[in-house]
Amino acid sequence: MKKKGYHNPFKARRVRQKMERDRALRAFPQEEFEEYWKKHSDEVCKAVYEAFLDTLATERIYMTVHTAFGQTQKQEIHKGTIGRFCETIPDKFNGVILREMMPSLSHVIYSVLLNCDNMPLVDFIITGSEKTISKIIMTYLRESKKSRDIVDYIKPRLSEIVVFEQVSHNPRYIHAAERHKKTMAAKRLLFESIQTSTPDDYTQLFPLARQMKRHFILHIGPTNSGKTYQAMQELMNADSGIYLAPLRLLAYEQYEKMNRQGCPCSMITGEERILMPGSFHQSSTIEMMNLDEDWDMAVIDEAQMVSDRQRGGSWTAAILGLKASVIHLCASPDAEKLLIRMITSCGDDYEVQYHDRKTPLQMDDEAVDFRFPEDVKKGDALIVFSRKDVHSVAAELQANGITCSIIYGSLPYDVRHREAGKFADGTTDVVVATDAIGMGMNLPVRRIVFLQTIKYDGVKERPLTPSEVKQIAGRAGRYGLYDTGYVTSYYDYEVIEKLLEHKLIPLNTAMINIPEQFLEKDGKVSTILELWNKIPAAEYYDKGDIDEKIKLARALEAIDDNRELIRKFIRIPANTDNKEIFDIYSKYYRAQAEGEPVDLQETIRQFNTAFADPEFRQSLQTLETCSAVFDFLYSYTRLFGDEEDLPQILETKRAISERIFEILDLQKLSMKSCIYCGKKLKWSYRYTMCQECYRKHKYRKYS
Repeated sequence: MKKKGYHNPFKARRVRQKMERDRALRAFPQEEFEEYWKKHSDEVCKAVYEAFLDTLATERIYMTVHTAFGQTQKQEIHKGTIGRFCETIPDKFNGVILREMMPSLSHVIYSVLLNCDNMPLVDFIITGSEKTISKIIMTYLRESKKSRDIVDYIKPRLSEIVVFEQVSHNPRYIHAAERHKKTMAAKRLLFESIQTSTPDDYTQLFPLARQMKRHFILHIGPTNSGKTYQAMQELMNADSGIYLAPLRLLAYEQYEKMNRQGCPCSMITGEERILMPGSFHQSSTIEMMNLDEDWDMAVIDEAQMVSDRQRGGSWTAAILGLKASVIHLCASPDAEKLLIRMITSCGDDYEVQYHDRKTPLQMDDEAVDFRFPEDVKKGDALIVFSRKDVHSVAAELQANGITCSIIYGSLPYDVRHREAGKFADGTTDVVVATDAIGMGMNLPVRRIVFLQTIKYDGVKERPLTPSEVKQIAGRAGRYGLYDTGYVTSYYDYEVIEKLLEHKLIPLNTAMINIPEQFLEKDGKVSTILELWNKIPAAEYYDKGDIDEKIKLARALEAIDDNRELIRKFIRIPANTDNKEIFDIYSKYYRAQAEGEPVDLQETIRQFNTAFADPEFRQSLQTLETCSAVFDFLYSYTRLFGDEEDLPQILETKRAISERIFEILDLQKLSMKSCIYCGKKLKWSYRYTMCQECYRKHKYRKYS
């Protein structure tokens, strides 16, 4: 029992601290802080960066390691882990690492603000203790997400070399760092070599194109405005020409169209090569262009993709380096200024042709409260953003007597082409597709229905952007078939409406790929790629996302560091997340590195699933994986094997595609179902079990 009159000093101190914090919170000059941050955030970021480097050079450093029992623990770095620490910190650097490694972070920010010239902010800082004021400022930075600005400032400035230099000067780790000095010296020389080889003017990376005077014709307009059609008419009249597409499907469509209209055309993609006798025209995916070839004319489709972080570098290379007298660029309006800037930097001239949409596009005000599947109509294109959801939506529609075509990225392109054909000739009522439909596919769509407004972009789930909504929605209202194109949404109707009406912000950055000759420098391929990423890009350019290539190069180096072979192998697309496909990829690399023959026929037999049972639930996914394996076998054989094996590979791949088409033609996709009782679930149901099974299992758990 507490004695009468007892004074608790800890409780009193907590009360005083709370009162001080509340007073400071009320006095926090948020508007002045926002104004200061807009103008001087770089000063804060720079101070934190320099203090972080000092921490590496003076303090004890700990890193997270995995124990033999799968647990994680903090361990001080030593000579055996310094190399790994210096390599991983730049890649994994984030706000958590910054706070853990730098306890003085709040003090550094407090000190910068205390010496700023914003008097209301200074007055606020001196009203309370540093501990209280720092806590308020750090909380505000975290909640307003301004702490990301600090991380975004520091991360590109960190590299393995920079981290090692600081750690090697730390008195605690001088001797431990000795064993890595030669390795880091070699990397430093490699970095300097790449840096000095990179010109300030990226156009100089393409000397053959700089010897020409090229003329660009920009076709600027929204979807369904006839940009590509007009450019292709010009291309077919040229003595020689090349069409560069973002998708195999589009390359195949133009290949078929040109041959059908009496213009002999070959097709070269990463997965197939069809050489038409007597042809002087070619249709290709943009990654397959050869910058050493000469053309009278070229058409580069979907040129706004120049800003795409994963693939934009290929469009940049085409615009800066393609050897063609006349080049047609088809692009959306937001790319116009950026493309003109790139063209003028090459010293080439240009003209702009503006295209208006052929049919008006509007929100369907009769479907504000769209219900699924009751409100689905013939001619609709239903948009989701994953293979699983495409199947679930299509299965639910089929169960309600609505026939569907389906289109998504992992389907073989000839299957996508035929599925589009079924919708075009009226065999199916609707098409269920991912955003692959937005890249120039000519389908007789009356109405686009967004069933989802969130997509996973490979890194995180995020809302759709205005440009994505416009690109996809623009497929509605095929010219010559409909007077108007309509757009609606399963939910978030108002959001889609605002995004559709939103004025696009002009693109201001083009991606640049690492030049091929840089990969021939003396050093690990993964290291060269990493160092290239660390060199600041020139004005209005940025480095494309090559994390997947770096990951691939590291995986191959772990098998055998054959640098010449790795340079060739990383040109073959590989999905490191698909174990079956990557196992084949690794197996063939190992055999090639060791000089051992590969048993191609055994792989063909293993993955020849052309006779898969269509009633088997997983048969479609199995066939898609096998088709991807044959895509790899084709690319591998083109680079390393016997070209006489190519017909068999293509024939087997076509047989697999035929089986996929047969399965889709049955219109018997499986609906999502409860993993326990098998009850059919709606496509949009988030969980793997139904409500009844959830309650039963929950009751058993607590009974």
